[in-house]
Amino acid sequence: MEPGDEIYILCSPVTARIQYTARFLSDSLGTDFTVAQSPDRLNPNGVNRPNVIHYGDVPVLGEFNIFASGLCSETAIREFEPAILRTDRQTMLFPAPEGFDLPFDLFSAVFYLIARYEEYLPFKADEHGRFEADQSLAFREGFLEEPVVDQWIEMLKTALVKKYPGLKPINRNFRYESTFDVDNPWAYRHKGFFRTAGGFIKNMLQLNYTEFRLRLDVLRGKSQDPYDAYDYILEKERQYGFLSCFFFLSGGYDRYDSNYALGTPAFKNLLKRLKPGRTIGIHPSYRSNRSMELLQFEVERFSRFLGSRAEASRQHYLILRFPETYRRLMKMGLKEDHSMGYASGIGFRAGTSRPFRFYDLKFERETNLIVHPFIVMDVTLQQYLGLKPDEALNRISAIVKKIKAVNGIFTSLWHNESLSEAGIWLGWRRVYEEMIKITLQGSIDP
Repeated sequence: MEPGDEIYILCSPVTARIQYTARFLSDSLGTDFTVAQSPDRLNPNGVNRPNVIHYGDVPVLGEFNIFASGLCSETAIREFEPAILRTDRQTMLFPAPEGFDLPFDLFSAVFYLIARYEEYLPFKADEHGRFEADQSLAFREGFLEEPVVDQWIEMLKTALVKKYPGLKPINRNFRYESTFDVDNPWAYRHKGFFRTAGGFIKNMLQLNYTEFRLRLDVLRGKSQDPYDAYDYILEKERQYGFLSCFFFLSGGYDRYDSNYALGTPAFKNLLKRLKPGRTIGIHPSYRSNRSMELLQFEVERFSRFLGSRAEASRQHYLILRFPETYRRLMKMGLKEDHSMGYASGIGFRAGTSRPFRFYDLKFERETNLIVHPFIVMDVTLQQYLGLKPDEALNRISAIVKKIKAVNGIFTSLWHNESLSEAGIWLGWRRVYEEMIKITLQGSIDP
């Protein structure tokens, strides 16, 4: 840390919420934020602290002042909804009175979104028990597709550098993160005798002779399995220079879970092909949300086949309940989760494109679990929003542009099934390819 790159946040009282938010801002800006009790203005050595943010309800003359609305000094969860402030270019939460250097309580606004405060309050769950996009403040107030937290950080950086010209925040670069959930590694192959026979019988009963023939051709080696898109994925990675993360199921079979044999040579070979240099994580089953014992079984089983302890996860069906889901993942030794996004809407569930640590609001403590938001999911675009390929590309392009403006991280969630070029997914390989071009090259083919 260079001299002059440290910023002291003076407030009273100093709380876990303030310290958590300050650490997130420090990581985002590359500037060391130290929280200190106001009005003490000296460090232990008695040297004046040059770069100061005064965080209180009354501005202090000559200092950089951010309004404290009170949320970050509380230690309880209460039912409320933040006030909204809008300008031509920006949406903000917790508006400030006149006399402050920012027009809103940035610390409370950031904390409210990344701690997922609203998800601890009563809400109307969907059929899977999920807090979905339409329940969020961001959706109702029209800023779900805006990386508002990242925008606020840019606003803070600009204002601080103007106040303290010697400050040198780091300049981060835009990044693309590609992720895949593998619910069904293959459509027809490697299913075992009974499931294969059952598939043929089902096709016959439904008079679905097209699928019957395709299934037969795949098993005879005359056609490629439609879900076997791995060569295509690896080729696109080589072409554009990135590596995707993959998440695999490890549970049993029921209405919402697919069961595939991790011990088969085919699956072992698939892992061997994918594993070098990339994150391979577990996709905890739908049923594991109701059973700690089942989650433990799945993590241990998957880790054995992976050859190392599973450290990353993404919830099947994106079932995420605060704080229970994350507490259970931490008990299993998982270090990062990639479930932070909505099934029913694209955008920024936590207001940011960047990873952050899970804050357990009921225990009022920051944890070591790293939360990785995703921004766009194929199923959301095609099924929940009902978009056609060109419409999906327009939505993706608009959101990528906003993330690039704040040098954030565009994270996509795709499935190998949606690259099958079959059924409802006809034309969606082009969406995946053009999404990569939009992200990494800034343009798409005409």
